[in-house]
Amino acid sequence: MTTSDDIEAADRAGRRRARMTSALAVIFLLQQAVFFVAPPVHLARPVDQVKVGAWVCLSVVLIAFLATGGMWRHRSSVRALLNDDAVRANRAEAMSLGFLVAMATALLLYVFAGVTETGLREAIHLIVSGGIVAALLRFGFLERRGFD
Repeated sequence: MTTSDDIEAADRAGRRRARMTSALAVIFLLQQAVFFVAPPVHLARPVDQVKVGAWVCLSVVLIAFLATGGMWRHRSSVRALLNDDAVRANRAEAMSLGFLVAMATALLLYVFAGVTETGLREAIHLIVSGGIVAALLRFGFLERRGFD
């Protein structure tokens, strides 16, 4: 049974999620800029292993956020309100855009493979990061538009 407290909590959490999603995209994008300034080559240094591990962990968390809508710390009744048809449609559209950006990035890397020296790790990093950032930005935009 849904109470008025659940509805109010879901409204506040939905607004917070809309703001947080765009901020997460910017933070993730800034982390990628730091990564590509000095990319780890052979993962020989522990700092390079930590850098790659942090990227993998953050990527997994952001993908899980996009797949589920996040807000894991709320009660199930509030999460149900946060995951209505409009939010599911927004997430689906955002994930579709993320997929398209990832595919376009992969194709561009393939086309320019003879011109640039991009290693396998860097190529995968660009593909995954581009898809995640595009999906996060789109989801944040769609969610914020829903609250305006």
